[in-house]
Amino acid sequence: MSTWSSLTAADVQPALAAAQLTILRQRSLSEGQDDPLPALLAEVTARVRGEIRAGRKNRLERDATLLPPELKLAAIHLAIEALQARLPTLALSPDQVRLANDARQLLARAGRGEIALSAPDDPEGDEGTGRRNSVEVLRHRPHPVSGQQLKNL
Repeated sequence: MSTWSSLTAADVQPALAAAQLTILRQRSLSEGQDDPLPALLAEVTARVRGEIRAGRKNRLERDATLLPPELKLAAIHLAIEALQARLPTLALSPDQVRLANDARQLLARAGRGEIALSAPDDPEGDEGTGRRNSVEVLRHRPHPVSGQQLKNL
């Protein structure tokens, strides 16, 4: 079983009061307009995966709907922020603003490769080899000190 999982409405529910989530999902909907949450969750998932992809050593799960557990809570906070942005008269609480900002910082760190992410069970780019096709370039550093310079020490 994969440690990576999809971001769902059920993941967002514990982070908000039930009444607040209902208002955010239904308010300002025109007749015939669908619940905005599924589309927002897909957009947040794509954003998180984009940040993961930016890290050269990071690997992504082949299934484009899956996120690593280390970034799922950050994705939830970004989804709440995006959902609430639909209603300009309903401001985020200071805690929600802080959590969304922390989420962005965590994603940036993941993109820089500063956070170890769980390995995907079915990584992108693997064609049965278990490895990603890549080349790592190592540079040789010249030694600035010669034997002649050390002789006088």
